[in-house]
Amino acid sequence: MEQTILSSSFANPEPVQFETGSFGKLVEQVRTLATCAGQIVTPSPDIWVFRTDSSISYVRSYSSMMNIAVAVSGQKTVRIGNHIKVNDPKNYLLMHGSTHYQASVDASPDDPYIALKLQLSPGILGPILLELADLGGLRDGTFESPPPVFVGPVEDTFAEPLCRLLTCLDNPLERRMLVPLYLREIAFRLLRSDAASLLRASITREHTRVLRAIRFIEENADAGITVQAMAESVAMSGSHFAHRFREITGVSPIQYLKRIRLEKARLLLLEGDLPVSVAAEETGYASTSHFSRDFRRQFGLSPTCYAQSFKEHVAVTS
Repeated sequence: MEQTILSSSFANPEPVQFETGSFGKLVEQVRTLATCAGQIVTPSPDIWVFRTDSSISYVRSYSSMMNIAVAVSGQKTVRIGNHIKVNDPKNYLLMHGSTHYQASVDASPDDPYIALKLQLSPGILGPILLELADLGGLRDGTFESPPPVFVGPVEDTFAEPLCRLLTCLDNPLERRMLVPLYLREIAFRLLRSDAASLLRASITREHTRVLRAIRFIEENADAGITVQAMAESVAMSGSHFAHRFREITGVSPIQYLKRIRLEKARLLLLEGDLPVSVAAEETGYASTSHFSRDFRRQFGLSPTCYAQSFKEHVAVTS
């Protein structure tokens, strides 16, 4: 049975560093989190670390969502049908969601298996996939049928956002604001790599419909759109659309619309000296007081205080 530990901060690392550069920093950060054997959770549910100091024979397991493992020491072998891949340092392993697999681990107290684990939801992958397709940024072969597991090198462009992701975990505000951005960057890097076809395969037809509805919401967020209008934009019934939208994204269509409006308003307030009433109106709110309540609930401060604190931070750091 795996032991699950909550990691609230980077405590007492092992004084070992095998690499330099971005991967070296990542090794240090992951080892810092891997304070004991088992699954060590972080404040973000999509990010955790696994460590074992002893070898494990083949065990059966299941991956419910697109899963990334970045090993910093030791070695893990994954078998899915006739496909066998090895996860070892300097390589990441990417596994399709909804997949049964077998895994074995080579590890010892002197060379434990330690890996950073991440999950990428369709809500993260889908919008980037659609944007890249529109911009012609998808690699050749993205839509070929892929094997269910893939191994690729941890290059600096991939290691750097992983480092930034781990750095922001202990700060609640940074975690809330930056983790989704870094996960998007990680997904972008993978979609621009040989792993693209496996990532694309995790997006079903209904995922694609919901993702196109997300685009419709983003393009019309400042208008008075309804859930029915969102559903009709992708030829789905209102009730089925609302159910599938929540299932895929984790939030209701109205909650997502609210997030888009508030994020746009946040940027408007930070980029200029707009009155709160104007920011509310330009992002589709009919009531300034309603906007202010939603803004405080989302960002922890009133619109005015949020903008002022940002200006003070810029003044101090300039």
